[in-house]
Amino acid sequence: MAPAGYVIESGDYDGDGTSEIAIFRQSSGLWAVRGLTRVYFGEIADLPASGDYNGDGITDIAIFRESDGLWAVRGLTRSYFGAIGEISVPGDYDGDGSCDIAIFNDVSGLWAIRGISRIYFGTGGDRPIPGDYDGDTTREVGVFRPKSGLWAVRGLTRTYFGRVDDWPVAADYSGDGNCQIGIYRPCTGLWALRGMTRNYFGSCTDWPQPADYDGSGTDGIGIFRGASGLWAVRGLTRLYFGGSSDIPVTR
Repeated sequence: MAPAGYVIESGDYDGDGTSEIAIFRQSSGLWAVRGLTRVYFGEIADLPASGDYNGDGITDIAIFRESDGLWAVRGLTRSYFGAIGEISVPGDYDGDGSCDIAIFNDVSGLWAIRGISRIYFGTGGDRPIPGDYDGDTTREVGVFRPKSGLWAVRGLTRTYFGRVDDWPVAADYSGDGNCQIGIYRPCTGLWALRGMTRNYFGSCTDWPQPADYDGSGTDGIGIFRGASGLWAVRGLTRLYFGGSSDIPVTR
């Protein structure tokens, strides 16, 4: 499954300010968070939708079940929002410190944020890239259009960066509280961060996984290689956790 198929808000599963290395195994519903926990939550067709849904600073384990629009947050809530063909895009869209349930329809361009808003932004084939692009602690609605390299963030910017085979990897690479525009180019391993740097890290089958792995407040360049379970974080660590059928759930 391509990374475009799901979005998670955060990956700090113990609230210490550091992203944990973690995987979700669809075949069994296993969530394994390195050094913390192993629990079973979800089924084979579910997608991870983890985020801080109660505003306590800890990422909650959560799934989105596209077949019936089920959102299930472990220990907190179950609700229905969304339908087949829609992508889960959880995030704090109102700045209250809690993750909101939200979906993006990549055919119609609909963004529906439960209890907050319904807007149209984007078109068929766009990838959702919600993030805090202006540092106000609220997530903005945004899309990446692979066929043209367009990045469009609602109310903020439109720019071109990347090409059709690139994966968007927006994250806070500078530690200033703002999401920076960036792409990962599979097979070449290119990480290009707009206005910042170009680095090579990774290979054809790797999943790009930018996250704050050291608690510095800055997101680092990292990859997950499912074939071997390798996690490699540039300048920080290499370790093995997970396997070929696992979905990485860190951010």
